[in-house]
Amino acid sequence: MSESLTKNCTNEAQLEKIRKGQERKFRWRDDWPAMEKAILAAGATAIAAYEDKHKQEPDHA
Repeated sequence: MSESLTKNCTNEAQLEKIRKGQERKFRWRDDWPAMEKAILAAGATAIAAYEDKHKQEPDHA
């Protein structure tokens, strides 16, 4: 679930919005801390991939 939510995540602010939205839905669950960890990890991976991709592309300015 967390990868599908964060696959297009490009920055920390966007990741925090995703986390907060999911927290509103699932914080009552016993497994919320594990879900939150997975969301943050998947988001960090997506952000790193986005940054790497944009570092490798030449500037078109």
